[in-house]
Amino acid sequence: MLQHYFKVALRNLTRNKVFSFINILGLAVGMGVCLLIYQYIHFELSFDDFHENGEGTYRIVQSYTQYGNDEGSDVETTYLTGPVAKNEIPEIADFVRVHSQYGVTVIANTETGVPFEEEEILYTDSNFLEMFNFPLKSGNPSSVFKDKYSIVISERTAIKHFGNEDPIGKVLNVNGGWAIADFSVTGVLAELPGNSHLQFDVLMPMSILLEDEQYTGDGGEDWTNFVTYVKLTDFSDRIAVEKKIAQSITTLRSEPLISGNYEVEVSLQPLDEIHLGSSEIGDPITKNVGDLDNIKTYSIIAIFILLVAWVNYINLSSARSMQRATEVGIRKSIGAFRRQVISQFLVEAALTNGLSMILGFGIAYMLLPFLNELMGLSLILDVATQYQFWIIVALTLIIGTVLSGAYPAFILSSFNAVGMFMRGPVKRKGFSLRKGLVVFQFVTSILLIAGTYLIYNQVSHMKNAENNMDMDQVLVVRGPRVGIDWDQMQPKLETFYNKLKSHHSILKTTGSGSIPGKGFDWRTGIHRVGQSEEEAESTSIVFVDHYFTDTYQLELLAGSPFLEEGSFRSGVLINEAALNAYDIKSADDAIEEKLVLNGDTLKILGVVKNYPWASLKEKHEPFILGLYGSAMTYFSLRINPANIQKTLAHVEQVYRQIFPGNPYSYFFLDESFNRQYQADLRFGNLFAAFSGLAIFIACLGLFALVSFSATLRMKEIGIRKVLVAGIGHLMGLLSKEYMILLLIANVVSVPITYYIGSSWLDNYAFRTELSIEFFLIPGIILLAISLLTVSYQTFATAKANPVDALRSE
Repeated sequence: MLQHYFKVALRNLTRNKVFSFINILGLAVGMGVCLLIYQYIHFELSFDDFHENGEGTYRIVQSYTQYGNDEGSDVETTYLTGPVAKNEIPEIADFVRVHSQYGVTVIANTETGVPFEEEEILYTDSNFLEMFNFPLKSGNPSSVFKDKYSIVISERTAIKHFGNEDPIGKVLNVNGGWAIADFSVTGVLAELPGNSHLQFDVLMPMSILLEDEQYTGDGGEDWTNFVTYVKLTDFSDRIAVEKKIAQSITTLRSEPLISGNYEVEVSLQPLDEIHLGSSEIGDPITKNVGDLDNIKTYSIIAIFILLVAWVNYINLSSARSMQRATEVGIRKSIGAFRRQVISQFLVEAALTNGLSMILGFGIAYMLLPFLNELMGLSLILDVATQYQFWIIVALTLIIGTVLSGAYPAFILSSFNAVGMFMRGPVKRKGFSLRKGLVVFQFVTSILLIAGTYLIYNQVSHMKNAENNMDMDQVLVVRGPRVGIDWDQMQPKLETFYNKLKSHHSILKTTGSGSIPGKGFDWRTGIHRVGQSEEEAESTSIVFVDHYFTDTYQLELLAGSPFLEEGSFRSGVLINEAALNAYDIKSADDAIEEKLVLNGDTLKILGVVKNYPWASLKEKHEPFILGLYGSAMTYFSLRINPANIQKTLAHVEQVYRQIFPGNPYSYFFLDESFNRQYQADLRFGNLFAAFSGLAIFIACLGLFALVSFSATLRMKEIGIRKVLVAGIGHLMGLLSKEYMILLLIANVVSVPITYYIGSSWLDNYAFRTELSIEFFLIPGIILLAISLLTVSYQTFATAKANPVDALRSE
């Protein structure tokens, strides 16, 4: 019997080629897209699962409260946290500390002397490659850091410095940060897995870092610059260990915690939760922090795309019920039971879904390069060993068969055999399920279009919002790292600036410890003289020279810019947000007020308008610009864009002349700053791509429904044409039903889009508004797409010769 069902199902598929093609193509596209979304979600959820001993490994996260106020959470501990906790807490089997290299370090092959900038540098304990299973191409994980002047580099770094030579035993000169010495290469890392929250090119021994006077001097144990991982023994009570670590930290740092009235709580973050669990935590080392909300969004999109594809099948199958009525009537008249009729239709649905799944695999492979390009990934469809994947495939086929086949099967099998021969199945008037499903498709399409529009509008709003800082035509050059004589740096900088400005295209120059979009130099608690320490506000500080406000064209609300002969202690500039933080009524009242920073008193020279130092996703925070004459991590040059190549050549020539032996690199500030929105743009691009495919599937179904409706009404249309009905009238007659359904969908979608849009925008401090076009444009776009879809078939039907339709009458 099953063989018979399949034979009939194949005949039906081949007899109705157009509708079979539309059904299979729609389902295949939907399943292919879902395969891609699954692969992306699987990648996001697989972070750090390649570590063989990852289970039981945790990262210490500290949460602070001060005077009862939540001060946030971060992962930065002192260098003593790990060793003290291991000695005091028996449940801790081992620990590893990681410290990132701030800024850029210059590393050169001692044989060639060619310098390269290296940014991805980590200082680690000697057991780092034993706790974490990062693959070594050369070297022994247990011995690569036996010598404090050892260095482990990535394969691409090895090629950069040594070409095709064996790098083991070669010497690299490191200049910058805490290490200025020659290091011997003891290990070469294979390419790091893309699903690792730690991404680095160079590993250096922690022992060399801890010899720096910053940590050997008084108060060195209070610097919280280290990320600490712990390995718990089997069957350890995690909550109990968290309390013990918190107590250990409280005892270890009792003086600064008590003086600042801080209380600390500790949580242990599992290794495999770091990627998706770090967005709300201060984290200096995690690369490409994941977003759990985005994963939920993609999952919902996948479900809706599949539902839209299945709805197509249900609609077309139920619409074709009149044509299948005679077939079902014959089956029932010769003794077929209802369950056998149902089985026939379910087998047809299973066959259609199965063929669609096979084609969906091909579509997924074809679209995968586009997904990788959109997301900046290198995913592969390697699903052979993913048992979860095959479970999902099986469930998709079962659910798809039941959902898409059950309704037409039960409807057709319920018809009376005699009634089918006499008049066919009874047509239901009013708002049928088929119409409801069409409305569902329209609503889904409107929501996806609205979401795409909102994402792009929000990103554009952040990029183009008035930011009170002119970033256009600002060229940024990285400062020198090699051969720095601090006593001679100030006159050297002045010579550098003067030589740069001798070129007619370079208008202004300045140096700073950081620039917009690149973080800050320091963050600490500051309060106004007259306030208590408990009122200290966490404040970011960036060191600049006295040309900074002029070069960046910052608008002063009150006061004056820096004096040329000034220093950090002679006065600072604050932003508007700091006025509220320090309880100062106005910009004018701030002048000559004094701030307290670690016991030092700083005079406020001026107040600048709020400007974005970071992404406009975040609100403006208290900020201080402090004068530091040798601030030169970055040089910012305001230039005339005319003849940019000659300008760049002049800058490079002057830089190499003044700072020989330093690698030269540059970028444009506006491009660098806008990279902060790259994740939002990628999300928008992927959302738009998936939305387009969902709308394509919906339009396939709409086209098929209109075609089928037109076929059923051919005789009616023929009679109307004989009675001199115009083409426009006939097109309106055929498309009116679907336009009414589209109008209903627009009305239904308004409150849904408003709720979802408002909730999503709550994640942004500087947000666009949900204006009237947000609700109108998606409906208009879908109307245009639907009209194009409907018009082709309705026009062809209206143009048909009425004689062909009426010949049999």
